[in-house]
Amino acid sequence: MRLVLISLLIFLFTFVSCDNGSVKNNHPDDLGNSVVDEEDTGNSGEDEVDEEDEEEMDGEDGEDQEEMDGEDEVDDKDVGDTGDTGDSGNTGDTGDTGDTGNTGNTGVDPTEIFQLGPHFVLTNEYDEGDNDAPRDFKVYEPQGATGNVPVIHFQHGFQLKYNYYDDVLVHLASHGFIVVSSQSAHSMIGGDATPVEAEKVATFITWMKTDLPNRIAVTADLTKFGVSGHSRGGKVTNHMLNGNPSLAVSFFGLDPVDSSPPTGGDPHSLESPVLFTGRSMFLGAEKGPNGFQACAPAGENSVAFYAGYPSPSWHIVAAGVGHMDMIDEPDLSACGMTCSLCDGSDDNALNTSFRTYSGAMMAAFFSYTLKDISEYQPLLSNTANHPFMNTLAESK
Repeated sequence: MRLVLISLLIFLFTFVSCDNGSVKNNHPDDLGNSVVDEEDTGNSGEDEVDEEDEEEMDGEDGEDQEEMDGEDEVDDKDVGDTGDTGDSGNTGDTGDTGDTGNTGNTGVDPTEIFQLGPHFVLTNEYDEGDNDAPRDFKVYEPQGATGNVPVIHFQHGFQLKYNYYDDVLVHLASHGFIVVSSQSAHSMIGGDATPVEAEKVATFITWMKTDLPNRIAVTADLTKFGVSGHSRGGKVTNHMLNGNPSLAVSFFGLDPVDSSPPTGGDPHSLESPVLFTGRSMFLGAEKGPNGFQACAPAGENSVAFYAGYPSPSWHIVAAGVGHMDMIDEPDLSACGMTCSLCDGSDDNALNTSFRTYSGAMMAAFFSYTLKDISEYQPLLSNTANHPFMNTLAESK
């Protein structure tokens, strides 16, 4: 009888250990909030363990599981959640040395930037007028981030909305950045020209720097301030930096466009010399210049921004994707004619990977320029270890 009881206890202990063995990590849901999700093992979130996994688990695994309190260290990143699989094999046409390893003794593995970061991301949206807010905006807060946390302002593209980029901005924030995305007022046949919009962005940023600390639990470091923008948002940001070159430390353009809208009447921002002297990076989309109505016309896209900005600067063009393919899937489907006019991949799996890649490259760039983590610098131009195909990678 004692042998039977011991065998039963061993069976129950093994069953409980296996049933609770799934690692939890960040995952951006459809709203852009980071939520607890089962590690992507193909079980669709169910607590199943296959026979091979049971054979590999030993007593030490059971003891380790008992020591975990559900909130502490998780070193593994949920690669399945990022969608950045299957796109290995890059052009490697950078001419760089290929040194993407650590350059210091911090122990940072720069390639982990392609996976979600260690922080759950809390998102909140606010209306214009809230505590005198000049416009609608959304805050992405990395919960539990310690020390002084850098802040990044993001500006959306033409005819788009400030909350269309949740997958990209949640990925960025999960690596320890406070991100604020704000709404422009413009339309196809009216609204502000980009120089006027740039003044409004500067006004919002000035207001936000005073207001933001009261809305978040982490400590914002407003001396480490970055800016970013997609499409027209990149043009607006460039206008804004020309008028306020000391407002930010670094600038990341996500397939930025300097052309006028189809109706015309909007001056180019790169016609004047760039006055911003901080570090910059531009991520273009290969199919942006394609189509009857090119949404990122040749000569007025990321190539032009990179040419116009001073050193140090980095430039990558992502293969196979279009000008709107970094938009969240539901929003890409919902934005109608604005998005449908742009040539794209028509491949949601590839777009999912591209959204992850966009957020990762933003996180790598801002980790280097705002956090001074030198390990990320080689990753900005040497694409050998990137999980996404590129047609161009250059730096100066």
